[in-house]
Amino acid sequence: MRPAVAGELPTAGVTVTIHRVGPDSAGPIDSVVTDAAGRYRFAYPRWGDPAALYFTAAVYRGIAYFSAPLRGVDVRGDDAEIVVFDTTSAPVKFTVQGHHLVIGAPRPTGLRDVVEVYEVSNDTVVTAIGRDSLAPVWSAPLPPGADGFAAGQGDVAASSLERRGDQVVLLAPFAPGVKQLSFSYALPPSAFPLELTLDRVNGLLEVLLEEPGAQVRAPSLRSQGNATTEGRTFKRFLAQNVPVGERIRIDVPSTAAAARSTVVIALAVGLSLAMLAALWVAYRRGARARPAAPPPESVESLASAIAALDARRDANDPSLAPAAYDAERATLKARLAAALAAGERAG
Repeated sequence: MRPAVAGELPTAGVTVTIHRVGPDSAGPIDSVVTDAAGRYRFAYPRWGDPAALYFTAAVYRGIAYFSAPLRGVDVRGDDAEIVVFDTTSAPVKFTVQGHHLVIGAPRPTGLRDVVEVYEVSNDTVVTAIGRDSLAPVWSAPLPPGADGFAAGQGDVAASSLERRGDQVVLLAPFAPGVKQLSFSYALPPSAFPLELTLDRVNGLLEVLLEEPGAQVRAPSLRSQGNATTEGRTFKRFLAQNVPVGERIRIDVPSTAAAARSTVVIALAVGLSLAMLAALWVAYRRGARARPAAPPPESVESLASAIAALDARRDANDPSLAPAAYDAERATLKARLAAALAAGERAG
């Protein structure tokens, strides 16, 4: 059936395929074409693992649609119905039925992990598609300073959600109905206080803050006490029918631990560089005094250099590319192994 303004219409000439998916095997079983009334019929055996699922699928205008699992011996009517939709690349009406913002406690580096979950509804009778493979169907803003974007679990493939500048975009067809989309990123201490302005109505807005001292301010939000999930406790704030343009401000306590961590990292890097410079000077002087091989490097200095390099990586040093980190760490480890071997021979 195909929804239209006047109601549902039968759809003829569509190929319907029945599939089996089980722990032992998975794949299509058979295919038929719908008749003038949109009807299809299969007679098929069930076999193998009893946990296997059977369902039908139809591809209409390039988009795949599915029936509910076929659980009975004789499945017919609404239980076997496949609803297909016309498509459009024109703008369609999307409604945010739910928007959940979860801000975790700071890591030792001061970064805070953030998860956003949207329940978005396509309120039309057509499937929204992009003008081409690169055109987004739906988008949402990202706050300034967001880093480490990653798509999460939901009703769309993770590969169809990606970051583009200060937005996250959906590149998959969006059929009528509600879909859940989620993604995560990290925010540095400098991003707080975090100020957000809603660019669309939120049917339900939920903010969860893991730090006891964190606060959120918005005209519509109200405290709902604490919520606990997976052993973590969050302060919960909730609002309904939040209007466009509402401003949200999230304040977090200053992270003395993160500040201490930054100081420790800076000191470690500075001491390591000083030790390496001293070793280099000593090596150069020794080389001028005698052409013999230089003494083995200090195990302590090499270990300190590796620790400093790891500290730069953990602090997300922008000047340290992943490839450069891997190469430099491998070199330092090789030199450390040589120094340890030399010490064993000397002992």
